[in-house]
Amino acid sequence: MSLAQLHYTSAAGFTAVSPEVPADLLDEAEEVLAAFPASAFSLSQLSDGSSLLSRTSTDPDTGGAYTHAVHLPAGSRLPGGALPVTAWDSPRWGQLPPGPGDALPVLEILTPAAGFFDRDGLAGFASGCGSRLAGVLADVRSLCEDPRAEQVVLIEEDPADIARWVAVLGAALPREHAHGLTFTTYAERPEHALQQLVGTSPDVVFPASGFRVHGAKAAQDSTVDSWARVAAQVWLAGRPELFKRAAAQPSLHDGEFEAGPLAATALGAGVPLDSLGRTAAASWAEEHADGLSAGDWPALLGALCAPVPGSRPDGELDALERLAVRIDGKVPAETLAPLAALLATEDDNPAAVPELARQLANDLLADPERARSAAVREALAQHSSLHAQLLVHLDELAPDNPFSLVRLLHTADLIPGVPEGLPHLRMCAAFPEPGAESQTAGDRDSTLHTVLRAAGVSPMVEPLVLRTGFRLVWPGDLLPTPQEARWILGETGSDAHRTAGTYPELIRSALEGPADDPDVTPLATDLIRAFPHEIDARQLGALRLLEFAESLAEGRAGAGPVATVLTLRSAAHPVEVPVLQRVLALLSRDLLSEQRPLGELNALARSADPDLLGAYAATARTATVQDRIRTTPSYLADCFTAWNSHPGASPLWDETRTELLEEVLRAALQHLTSREISVVSEHLDRSGGTHAADFRSWHRPGGGAFGRLARRFGRR
Repeated sequence: MSLAQLHYTSAAGFTAVSPEVPADLLDEAEEVLAAFPASAFSLSQLSDGSSLLSRTSTDPDTGGAYTHAVHLPAGSRLPGGALPVTAWDSPRWGQLPPGPGDALPVLEILTPAAGFFDRDGLAGFASGCGSRLAGVLADVRSLCEDPRAEQVVLIEEDPADIARWVAVLGAALPREHAHGLTFTTYAERPEHALQQLVGTSPDVVFPASGFRVHGAKAAQDSTVDSWARVAAQVWLAGRPELFKRAAAQPSLHDGEFEAGPLAATALGAGVPLDSLGRTAAASWAEEHADGLSAGDWPALLGALCAPVPGSRPDGELDALERLAVRIDGKVPAETLAPLAALLATEDDNPAAVPELARQLANDLLADPERARSAAVREALAQHSSLHAQLLVHLDELAPDNPFSLVRLLHTADLIPGVPEGLPHLRMCAAFPEPGAESQTAGDRDSTLHTVLRAAGVSPMVEPLVLRTGFRLVWPGDLLPTPQEARWILGETGSDAHRTAGTYPELIRSALEGPADDPDVTPLATDLIRAFPHEIDARQLGALRLLEFAESLAEGRAGAGPVATVLTLRSAAHPVEVPVLQRVLALLSRDLLSEQRPLGELNALARSADPDLLGAYAATARTATVQDRIRTTPSYLADCFTAWNSHPGASPLWDETRTELLEEVLRAALQHLTSREISVVSEHLDRSGGTHAADFRSWHRPGGGAFGRLARRFGRR
């Protein structure tokens, strides 16, 4: 079917008209088209109920306005049922008016411009409209319900944004209204515009009275139109496909703009709504409870009962209570549980059932075998509210003692399936089995992923699920490995650990991790950055020691490493053994290097610190150092120079260096030839000082005893 066309210029009037256009409408059509400036895209209604969809541009020959329009008879739509606004900037619009006698080209479809109205682009535009969106939707709804309502004026710099507004509104409106909403993307004089929705620019001055005006700097919208509020939240969530899905739902009172079907559809699809939307969804669900399938309820009730900022208004609580009464006994207890929990929490004076359920929850956790008793099973089977409240209290008790709940769940089949809205219960139900706490480190990452996924809520939203996951995967005194701690901190962020109270385990993981674990030092850096106010002074000192150990390992420790280690250790006292082992081993490695920092050997000798000198001596006795002493004459000479230096700096240093000379160097010399020993002497000669003479004296038979006697009297 070919679309009937009209071509009009401001200079010559109609230049071409399809024969299908009724002749008696041409005068009215000319009056409409003549009013458009050279940048308008419009849908206008004529007196017989038909419409003109037109695009106006500049006539390249005359510089005037050129309008290409299509005529849509009353009740007809564009081919394929496309909304009129989708023809904005279609490449099928004529660029030049046809000349005299030219045949009109066949126009069967107005193909939309590629990508202009894609979902993501419109969602981004709607998000940018923010607080204005609900108010515009409410005013457009008024226009749809009452043609005498005030016209809506939208003010934007770019007429293309007006087209986007029309597309956003059209997606939300019932389809009949979406096709019939008249609009123009630009009017130089809005007060003379005939369309329901009028676009204009900020520099246009017009009398605001008699219009519903929405500018770019509009104040925060406070409309109480629940349909408009829900529709705006659906767009802000980027879920326009839900409008079509909601249109298939029955309405509460057969109204076109009922908020209930859209609100229930949005909540069930995971879109959070405000109180007006939740109330509308609850009322709709109560009315249509018999029409909903068993699979519809868990997601809807879970969303209705999800945590919200602040308190819930009485109207919302009343709607939820009516819903609870309506579906009690019609849905499984575990499905009803989130709603029962919410109403019990909001009630200032809970009935006896919550108290009974709380006591029963504690009793069952203390003795899971009681769940097998006929009395308990009969009570739960006959009273769905008691069953629902029991599940709620079990969920509340889970974070601090999840294994008791795991044992209960495996002892008695209290929960058929995994309930929605009870994240801790879901996690315990998903945990493999009692005894799985003995799983290997390689399994723990997978298990934590499994139970957190089963919770159905992110740790960033409900941090306590992180505590439950921790207690399940790392029970008792078991700690995450440093690698696991780094992974989970990176996955969940610091805020969740701070609220859940699980960050102390991460700190312990770093401080108690093996001295040779490569993930310990980067974990320490992550923790200092993530928990600057939670780490106490002693732990902070220990973590700083680990940070400094990394600096030593990477050769960027800077000046004075001995003093730095001693100062940090003092702040971290009593420091964990693996931390001290790591940093002292690395410091000793540097002090035993031929490139040791200037002056640090003297600092070591004068420190008289048993831990530091003990680590130094232990490192000197390692196979790596001893092999190098035996195979590298220059290194043997350097070690003699070090252990022959700073006599009297401290008694402990004299004892340490004497033992190293006798037990390490003298033992190494036994494996060297005379030529190799001569090379050592040559290295010492080149180093200057008395070290070469001291070495030859020390190496002579009896030299060792002489050396010890001489040093006792303070001379070489």
